[in-house]
Amino acid sequence: MIDLTFITGKITHDDLSPLNNIDPSYQIESLKEDLLQVEYPASMLLDVGWYPSFNITGCFQIRVIKEYDWDTPLFSSQANTVQSLIEEMIIAQKMIN
Repeated sequence: MIDLTFITGKITHDDLSPLNNIDPSYQIESLKEDLLQVEYPASMLLDVGWYPSFNITGCFQIRVIKEYDWDTPLFSSQANTVQSLIEEMIIAQKMIN
């Protein structure tokens, strides 16, 4: 399992924590666009997904969205490993807070 105890917002969707902290290629059948969504004050969202879904050539995408403006994220990054995903999520969360 992936430990999300560092998250300070309200988790509203979580298909990320059940994943294993291993190479994504070993769990490609679980990697989809909607993995995690976290709500924060001031209409801020942290969104995590795998793009393209179920594709070994994909990657995790991390976005910070304000006021549901999905076309203009305040922060956007990518990660290829679970460890780098967590690092990018920490950076995104610091930006929100």
